[in-house]
Amino acid sequence: MKPNSFLLLTTCMLALSACGQDSSPAPVTDDHGEESGQHAGEGETHAPDDHARDEHAPGEDGDDEHAADGHETESRSVRLTEAQQAELGIQMAPVSSGPVAATVELPGEVVFDQTQLAHVAPRVSGIVRQVNAAEGDEVEAGEVLAVLESRPLADAKAEYLSARERLALAEASFNREQRLWERQISAEQDFLDARQALEEARITLRRASQQLEALGVDAQERRDIAASPEASLTRYDLVAPITGTVIERHAVLGETLESQGEQPAFIIADTSTVWINAAIYGEDLARVNAGDSVLIEVGEGIPAIEETIEFVSPQLGERTRTGRARIVVEDAGERLRPGMFVTVFSTPADALPALRVPVSALQTIEGETVVFRAEDDAFHVQRVEVGSRSSQFAEITSGLTPGATVVTEGAFALKAELQKGEFGDGHAH
Repeated sequence: MKPNSFLLLTTCMLALSACGQDSSPAPVTDDHGEESGQHAGEGETHAPDDHARDEHAPGEDGDDEHAADGHETESRSVRLTEAQQAELGIQMAPVSSGPVAATVELPGEVVFDQTQLAHVAPRVSGIVRQVNAAEGDEVEAGEVLAVLESRPLADAKAEYLSARERLALAEASFNREQRLWERQISAEQDFLDARQALEEARITLRRASQQLEALGVDAQERRDIAASPEASLTRYDLVAPITGTVIERHAVLGETLESQGEQPAFIIADTSTVWINAAIYGEDLARVNAGDSVLIEVGEGIPAIEETIEFVSPQLGERTRTGRARIVVEDAGERLRPGMFVTVFSTPADALPALRVPVSALQTIEGETVVFRAEDDAFHVQRVEVGSRSSQFAEITSGLTPGATVVTEGAFALKAELQKGEFGDGHAH
């Protein structure tokens, strides 16, 4: 065979042999692929750990942020000047202990203390010559309110002076007849007549004196009349029987005042103490008793007043068919004025006490119940837990201690100021 033909045959066989081999990757290539697969598997194994670690880190930060948010909620505060507080109607009160449930709501009316009210009228008719007091004046007991000129009084004084003179003459006649009878100069009958005349004179004087006393002329004035018989007998001083405020005046110069007139010349009242008459409806009669604690809600920005029921009437009103409870409020001042209508919340004396705040003190911020605690010249947001509640009070189970001062009126306005401050337009810190 020729050399060229052999070379050509060898080349064709090698080509056919190459075409018949497996086309799968070479072992070296497989080793590298498997090793790559292992590395890929390790990557898949460690990736979840890394991912979990990556997720856990933000979670921890999230917990810290949540804790920080909660702390921030309780550390928020609002600072206001006294003028701003007055403008927003801010009212504060210390947290107290008292019953929350079982309250009875009663309508009430403020009236004068009937034991400290005086209708001043003359005891004898006369013409008004002088008026010394007007409505709103503070007067003392015994102070002269008006001066009258009274003819009936003059007659009574004249009778008194006449009775005194008759008594003096009767005494002198009796003493003379007694001496004569003892010396047996005069008859016994003359002595007995003189003694009878003396007793009658004494009776007449006593009657005249008591008549003046009934007209308001006391013992000292009667002595003054006897000592100065030339003084005017017609003058009648109308005096204040109690210390208080003149709430009505009807005496007018030149007017004739009658002792049995339809209206008094003056009405005086001691307004420092008032009564509240609360109406009790049929279903509540058995639940309201003397000694029960009451909360008097006045409104108009005036803090509620805590008192006790002094008296519960045993009978029902003839027209209203309701019972009546009386609450006495001392040192009422400007808070309570007769004629005002109030709401009385009565709680049985045996009701269990609890730490409580008025419902008006509660606010909701970021889904949490809070109050505004007054401390260090600021109003701090304080998260609280609330238990039972009534229309007036809410029980505080955690978040406050007795004696802490909280905002009871105007809490919503403080919440608005806090939210304004968060946007850079208020007084929050």
